[in-house]
Amino acid sequence: MRLHTVRERCQLGQTLTLYPLGDVHFGSANCDVGLFLDTIQAIKDDPDARWIGVGDYCEWITVKDKRWHAGGIDTRYVTLENVGRLGDHYVGLMGRFFAPIIDKCWGFGDGNHESKFCDENGTDLCTRILKEAGAPGEVVGDDWDSPLYSGWAALTRVCFEDANRHRSAVRIYSSHGWQGGRMDGAKVNQMQRLLAWIDADIYLHGHSHSRFIVPVDRLRTNHDFTAVKADRTYVAHTGSFLKTYQKDAVSYAERAGYPPTSLGTVRFHLTPTMKGVEIEGVQ
Repeated sequence: MRLHTVRERCQLGQTLTLYPLGDVHFGSANCDVGLFLDTIQAIKDDPDARWIGVGDYCEWITVKDKRWHAGGIDTRYVTLENVGRLGDHYVGLMGRFFAPIIDKCWGFGDGNHESKFCDENGTDLCTRILKEAGAPGEVVGDDWDSPLYSGWAALTRVCFEDANRHRSAVRIYSSHGWQGGRMDGAKVNQMQRLLAWIDADIYLHGHSHSRFIVPVDRLRTNHDFTAVKADRTYVAHTGSFLKTYQKDAVSYAERAGYPPTSLGTVRFHLTPTMKGVEIEGVQ
């Protein structure tokens, strides 16, 4: 697990919008590229937008992979000219897509598609994308690394401070996740179990392609131990840009019999106040 601290200078009452971005599966014929690029544009255009990457940005499926299906690729981007260097091609494209919003990134992690490609080809795709996008970083030993790189899972502490040094913070756990299945009930239950293992205010998982936010209330006392208050946390599956079914195209999700899902990503509104950070989940 990686630990990040992000510092944001903003006014009390100013609301920042957090977009978790993942499960894009760029390169699949079933990827909604238009919606993905529209989301990037929305983040770019909003000065108060921020984002965290939760993996599976591309398919990363080569012709040697058992998941390869020639009828399932997006031929606008995957061609005979680049299929032999598909990893390099995807890294270049993702770097250009994310470059306009890299200064708003709070973390950028791996998914199972990146991890599988790395295991089979010995290359770290996410750090390469970050470098291509112009993220901050340095050479550590023989390798380039970025403070934005989240690996498989990360705890990110976002510290807000205004001109009068009023401070507040929110903790975000993000991971690509592992839950699949057809029904959301098991996914919600597994996410809620994380509250017993990891202390955070927001819990983000991808992988399932489901899109939902579930608030969870826990009781705490105030600082003076004179009153009981409800402390709300949020667990979320962050959504996807991959259509399960599409006319004249077949994806691995369709072959596996996965249900259709709502496209796009969840969002969170974060508002620093004198009493802490107010959080609102938006589906």
